Amino acid sequence: MPSCISRRANSDRESFKLVSKDGTKGKYIWTEYRCQNVVSRENEICAGCSVKISKYKYQANQKCNHGQVGGPYPADSKLYGSPFYLNEIKNGWFPLEADELRAKAAVDKASMGRKKVQTEIPVSIPSVLEEQPVVIEEPVVIEEPIVDKKKRAYNRKKPVVAEKATPDVETKEVKKPVKLKTHRAKKILPTEVLLPEIPVVENPLEPKFIEVVATPLTITDFIVVKLKKMKSLGKEYYYDSGSGKVYGISVNGVGAYKGRYNEEEDFVDTTFPDSDCE
Repeated sequence: MPSCISRRANSDRESFKLVSKDGTKGKYIWTEYRCQNVVSRENEICAGCSVKISKYKYQANQKCNHGQVGGPYPADSKLYGSPFYLNEIKNGWFPLEADELRAKAAVDKASMGRKKVQTEIPVSIPSVLEEQPVVIEEPVVIEEPIVDKKKRAYNRKKPVVAEKATPDVETKEVKKPVKLKTHRAKKILPTEVLLPEIPVVENPLEPKFIEVVATPLTITDFIVVKLKKMKSLGKEYYYDSGSGKVYGISVNGVGAYKGRYNEEEDFVDTTFPDSDCE
């Protein structure tokens, strides 16, 4: 299935700062990637990328307009190669070599899905049909070598002569004397144990607390939470807008807890623990 052709910005942790000649750090520049949501036809935009807000605050959010892969960059975009980036280059700012290589690799990877390489195999057609000479092969006579037949030698078996039987000599086994085991008597341990004497309390204290046996608690009230489906980085989840919790989708419905949804950077933070398990 084809994917969405919308251009998006990676998260803030993958952005880099421009620097000047004296080493001063300038403004942030973001790297791009192609939206991973699946669409029904080629060169289409998914439903999430179809809604764009002008001058949106967060570059890494899906609502920020960065244009389409392979097309021009809008004025709101702060990606590598955008008008904002080129204006900073004119003012004397420039990226570090490692950051620029990483940004160029992101551009090539995003546009890789739109390139189609067509290879043609040339077929050579002869213009003139040449007549091939006819070669007549003469039959070759192979002379078979004459092999002298040798007489077959028969191995005649000699009669077997029975050897004289030697008389069997009976050998008497010498039986060793068997030693009888003697059982040792078990030691009888004393059964009487001296216990320490417990002192008798003459004036016992009155109890200050009285234990009360109450009926067990029964839970009768339940809290119903409404969930809605959402997409993040090409995956579908169930989202609780009240708490920000994100759950997976299973065969039976709502799956296990996955994390918290970061709306600013549009990603699921899987390191955030579940408050219901505390």
